[in-house]
Amino acid sequence: MGLTGSGLLAVLSLLTAACLAGTVWLWPRAAGGGVRAVASRAALLAGCQVAVLLTLLASVNTYYLFYGSWRDLLSAAGGKATQAQHPPPGGAGAVAASQAIRKVRTDLDPGGKGGHVAARDGQVEHLDIRGIRTGISAEAYVYLPPQYFQPAYAARRFPVVLLIAGYPAADRMVWIDKGHIPEDAAKALAAGRIQPMIYVMMRPTVEEGWDTECADVPGGPQVETFFAQDVPEAVSGAYRTARTRTGWGLAGYSTGGFCAAKLLLLHSDRFSAAASMAGHFDALLDRTTRELYGGSKQIRRSSDLVWRLRNLPQPPVSVLVASADVGEKTYPSAQRFMRAARPPLVVDKLLLPTGGHNFKTFRKYIPPSIAWLSAHLKGE
Repeated sequence: MGLTGSGLLAVLSLLTAACLAGTVWLWPRAAGGGVRAVASRAALLAGCQVAVLLTLLASVNTYYLFYGSWRDLLSAAGGKATQAQHPPPGGAGAVAASQAIRKVRTDLDPGGKGGHVAARDGQVEHLDIRGIRTGISAEAYVYLPPQYFQPAYAARRFPVVLLIAGYPAADRMVWIDKGHIPEDAAKALAAGRIQPMIYVMMRPTVEEGWDTECADVPGGPQVETFFAQDVPEAVSGAYRTARTRTGWGLAGYSTGGFCAAKLLLLHSDRFSAAASMAGHFDALLDRTTRELYGGSKQIRRSSDLVWRLRNLPQPPVSVLVASADVGEKTYPSAQRFMRAARPPLVVDKLLLPTGGHNFKTFRKYIPPSIAWLSAHLKGE
């Protein structure tokens, strides 16, 4: 039973209801002034409170996705989570090239018309990506627009948007189930608000229970290199994608927003634009990140995007900062980032009056971010 699934919440809700009903039924039997009667009433009340608390915590976690799996929760509590093995580049685990093993999905119908037709509805495909440089393997879902399958576009190379979810994104289809990327892209495309683009939807978690912040961890997984080099190489090998940086962009929410901005600034030779939705811009360290930087202040500082803007030459890229004036915990970091920006870096902003750090607010950022990226990317 998953930590964020409806099954756990249903079981806990039934348990809470049973505790309340049992308390009402047993309370008269626990009447009296003796030690045993007082202890019985205390136990009944404590049991109900524990059940209510567990149900509340599970509900909040399902909404905000603080912990995506039992392994994440165990890791946060100090337990040992199973770690994936990441062979060093060129080692025995390396493959001949970054690969994307494609599995076609036709059960999704973004057009909502029934009877899936790729040239009308587009198509969602599943990729298993294996990186030669990093040894990392990860899943991706790819939405291809209808034009990708139409004869008139047979020679077209499409812009690509790499979408990175927030940590932990336990739902591997979070961009589809909660972000509604295929539906939003199909509607905007049909209305003429965006150009046809390829959307590569991924999680930032390459090792369960570890928020790597898309970093190349000393002695650990090389996540930055994976997203900046292995993933684009694998996707380019599987699809007709733009050949140059002007056709590649990024977007993400929360941790994924930080990853999008970070990958853009550090790899402007690969990407030209990024939308950071409720993302932070400093180099975090907490229990979920563990020690990302090998204890090196210099390495950590290089991942601090505000520090980079204040102290290093700024790359010729464009960033959309999507946040909220009130209720968004990452907004102060976004303000520091925007104040530090200067040409040739271009920063646009999308600010809501209010909005919490949750998917209800993230959903408001997604359609305008897609439109903004469409205006900044070029196909061939």
